[in-house]
Amino acid sequence: MLFLLLQASVISAEPPPSNSRVFEIPFEYKNHFILIKLVFEKRLPLTFIFDTGAETTLLTSIEVASAMSLSYEREIQIVGADLEMELRAFLVRDVHLKLNELSLDRQSILVLEEDVFHFNEYTGEEIHGILGANVFRRFVVEIDFEKRVIRLISPNDFVPPKKTQRLPIEVHRGKPYLKTVIKPANKPEMEIKLLLDSGAGLAMLLHPDSNPDLDIPEKVVPGNIGMGLGGDLVGVVGIIPRLYIGESELREVPVHFQEIANRIDSVFLNQRNGILGNQILERYTVTLDYFRGYLYLAPNRKAKKSFPIDKTGLVVIASGPDLNTFLVHAVLNGSPAQEAGIKPGDVILRINYASFRLLDIDNIYHIFSRRAGKKIRMKVERNGEKIKLQFRLEPLLEIKR
Repeated sequence: MLFLLLQASVISAEPPPSNSRVFEIPFEYKNHFILIKLVFEKRLPLTFIFDTGAETTLLTSIEVASAMSLSYEREIQIVGADLEMELRAFLVRDVHLKLNELSLDRQSILVLEEDVFHFNEYTGEEIHGILGANVFRRFVVEIDFEKRVIRLISPNDFVPPKKTQRLPIEVHRGKPYLKTVIKPANKPEMEIKLLLDSGAGLAMLLHPDSNPDLDIPEKVVPGNIGMGLGGDLVGVVGIIPRLYIGESELREVPVHFQEIANRIDSVFLNQRNGILGNQILERYTVTLDYFRGYLYLAPNRKAKKSFPIDKTGLVVIASGPDLNTFLVHAVLNGSPAQEAGIKPGDVILRINYASFRLLDIDNIYHIFSRRAGKKIRMKVERNGEKIKLQFRLEPLLEIKR
């Protein structure tokens, strides 16, 4: 999960191409992140995260910048997703990006001095940057999660899709905001304002101190929200009984809670209460009309499915030169995995009947979110010793209405 807050708006969007075609950009979907393949400066293939929650395109690999001999115009201070740490980035103008058949000249990007996102670990893929709104907000953007394609449409040629619900959005600094309604446990419904963030691999994040009525549920567990500028983002995870997005009703939504008090002016955050991430957006074909201020949602086959919720207490990351070594990054106290003896630093060799050669981050977390009571057999390596462990999946969260 990430968003970039700049001291000043330094990057402007170019007008869309004059031709009237629809540009289709295929993507990979790894651990609820959208990965775009592009060609950088007409010769270097790179992979970027597609992020509607980022104002600016960011190159996270300073090694790539050095290899390409990019010329820095000036230094920019960035406040990241932890809302505290400031890091240095460098403005580069006149960069050429090619996304499938779409060529984009004279793009402005920021080069981060140090890669603190570590998207590689959470996706199992080599990630080089973040594709922000300054590149695509001049189009109408359609994200088709089922077909794994993004369509960029000229605003003048856009025809609203049929059989969708249309919702008003606010576009502020190139980022879309939506007002939704939640039903917390034992409290009346309330309206909240959320950033639509395709760079967030979670379902929803709320800032409880952004509204006095926005309480943290009674039953929560510590949660690793992800990596952002400033390192690990920590908070707690709970369940909200209902989320209403227009005509859609989503039940038992896992929500991360992160406090922001005394960190940053809420005006700078556009008075938002949190973010809406890909675990919710992936249930629809999502169309963002930045120009007219509308969001179109067409439910897909995932719309009615329950949310995947971890029942192990494990945080696993991809590591190693080829990102095919799976490392236990953290273990929740009192969780089934901890009681079975699994420890941070353990290298996963096998889960049930699948060796690490057949696993990736996606199917590891799929296994961890299966029905309660399912037996998990794991083989790990610790300090050169191979250890067999087993436990049963147990719900770490419960819902109170």
